Amino acid sequence: MFILAVLIYASFAGWLFWPHLDKFIDLQRILLILPVVAAAGVFVLGRRYVNSFVARFFAGVIYGFGPFACSFHCYHPFAFCVYAALPWTFLPAVFLYKLPKIGEKTANVLSAIFSLLPFVFVIAAYFFAAKNYLYPIPAQLAVSSKNFAALVSPISFYVDVFSVGFYHTTLGALAVGLVLFFRTRRSWTAAIFALAVFLSLYKPILNVPSVFWLSFVVLICSLIIAEGFEAIILAGKADANWLLLATAVLTFQAALNSVFFRNPDIIVSLILSAISIIAVLFVFFIARGGLAAHYMRMLALYSTALLDVIIITRNTIDIIF
Repeated sequence: MFILAVLIYASFAGWLFWPHLDKFIDLQRILLILPVVAAAGVFVLGRRYVNSFVARFFAGVIYGFGPFACSFHCYHPFAFCVYAALPWTFLPAVFLYKLPKIGEKTANVLSAIFSLLPFVFVIAAYFFAAKNYLYPIPAQLAVSSKNFAALVSPISFYVDVFSVGFYHTTLGALAVGLVLFFRTRRSWTAAIFALAVFLSLYKPILNVPSVFWLSFVVLICSLIIAEGFEAIILAGKADANWLLLATAVLTFQAALNSVFFRNPDIIVSLILSAISIIAVLFVFFIARGGLAAHYMRMLALYSTALLDVIIITRNTIDIIF
């Protein structure tokens, strides 16, 4: 399954960058494969939390090809290298439980220690860059409200900021996934998320641009979205009302999008929001009726998400190049 996912990621990257191959020269050619490395890392990481291949696949797409990842194409390739390697640094902490003959207390302590590895990796990487007089992202690049515009209007992309955003369909899954996240009380993940948010809002520390810490936020949200997708597909009659939460979030996002954004592509964005709402409502009525129909749910939800990914990512890459 991993090889299949990588092949699809690579094919998608090839389709995205083919019209702009002449723009990639010398070291910049590594940018052609880094999205695949980033996406594959999240796909592997997702095995710890999500069983569904398709849900994990979309988690990788969000992290490797989403608006935030695309923002790295506007800066030195070293920054994207660090971003692409980040998910892989979480693997020791996440899969520690698979080690044989290790007690629960020992596993918890080691997991806590290994959870610091990604932070150490990022600091070490930017320390190395500074020692070699390399500053891949301007240190003064601070986080502002503009960084989160893509949350409301995923089709809106600004080349001068890191856009923390997801696709239309994924926002509903994020809402459902957040409910699961808080109900399962994942304290360590919540602590990492909180620390990353704090560092992103604080001044640059040890040569690491504040905005880069949002990578942790996007990574965690990608996995939460994968859990949300899986929950929507598997929702039973008793869980059907949670799907209305996803519908409400998508509707609210579309309303804000129509009020505050006036770019030429707003109609496309609103159509994608409408299709996403219809897909979730379709799954809601199936669940409310007590039917399983998992393949019908997957067809409705994932085909909508795929259409969303293709249109938004194509638009983003064309804006950058």
